[in-house]
Amino acid sequence: MWSLLLGLSLGFAEEPKVDVELSDTVSGRNVRSIDLPDGETQLVAYEDEKTGQYPKRIYDGARWLQMSVDFVWSCWEVMNHLYLRDYKGLHGVLADVKQKYPDSGVAPVGRALMWQVLMLENFDFKYEIQYKNSFEIAVQDLQKASVQAGNDAWENFLMGAILGVDAIHELRKEDFLDAINQGYEAMKFIEIAKKKAQFFVDSQLGDGLWLYWRSLIASNVPGVPLFTDERAKGIEMMQLAERESVFLRPAASHALVYTWIEERKMQTALMTAQHLQDAYPNNVINLQVLGRVQMYQKQYKASEKSFQRVLLLSPKNERSHYYLARLYMRMKQYAKAESHIDTYLTFTLSPYQEGYAHYFKGHIHYRQKQYRKAKKAYDKAWEVNKVKGAKERSELAAKKIASKK
Repeated sequence: MWSLLLGLSLGFAEEPKVDVELSDTVSGRNVRSIDLPDGETQLVAYEDEKTGQYPKRIYDGARWLQMSVDFVWSCWEVMNHLYLRDYKGLHGVLADVKQKYPDSGVAPVGRALMWQVLMLENFDFKYEIQYKNSFEIAVQDLQKASVQAGNDAWENFLMGAILGVDAIHELRKEDFLDAINQGYEAMKFIEIAKKKAQFFVDSQLGDGLWLYWRSLIASNVPGVPLFTDERAKGIEMMQLAERESVFLRPAASHALVYTWIEERKMQTALMTAQHLQDAYPNNVINLQVLGRVQMYQKQYKASEKSFQRVLLLSPKNERSHYYLARLYMRMKQYAKAESHIDTYLTFTLSPYQEGYAHYFKGHIHYRQKQYRKAKKAYDKAWEVNKVKGAKERSELAAKKIASKK
């Protein structure tokens, strides 16, 4: 499950490091793309045909993990309600799981994931207290469960999952040392789970993400040890999880959308994100990345529709105003762009987010030859968070102002 949160968080991990006219990637870096065809991905089925009361993969999971079929189905119900963004229904599922399987740790893990997804929809920390309380209960329950015989592979997988989620949480807060340490602890539990349930394909997603992003970062960040470029292998593992995992097929698709963006396979990214939207039309996080890919592909009306749907589903969503500002700037609807970026700036933002909001506001004014306003916005971007390019943009605006005197 930590792979789910990693996949979800990738799209919000870093603001673009390039001019707004360029198609930005997750890392914001120019990389050598893998030689893969664009637009030729296999769209997977998220649900298998039933072979009894439940879909086939539920029976497979029960066999691989040596657990009861009913228990595996209950675990899937938790994940499915997260994918569906059915939080009201999720509360009922969690209560039912807590009653039926009180010592399994599944209910608090599900609740911790819910708080994380809610925060990732806005890339904020509004539910920090609720998340940390659920996280601590989940760890305690899983430690108690591990004392009892049975479900060993699943309990180790869940422990690795929740520790991995917390590592990502600390990473978002820029507590890098804690994030690294927690990440290594998570990997230890996942490795134990893999040994105890060798055919449990869900573990492949975490490994695939690790291989892909480790290779990408190592080739672009000075000071990081060089690794063999294993991006292609990482993609293969993510695709395997997308086809055959028990719980993480939609999460694997979502992670692959970001991978395709990074590899400049925009048509493949669009097909995958649209396929997810068809299956989970209310998933706010996927709608946001779908809107971004549509924007990159110059499908502006479709992009606008995606972001507006986010606001329909989540009226208090902040991030959509940021993306709508960028969209309307591309559409040269500058009044709308400015309105949305101003709305975004009314929220409590991190310095990183606020800095880039001012930076793009500078672009909006510059495009309209409002050079004084543009310079003021660029200066604010530099003041707030030393945004790369802001000083140079400010100097350009200053030259324009001077030329008119």
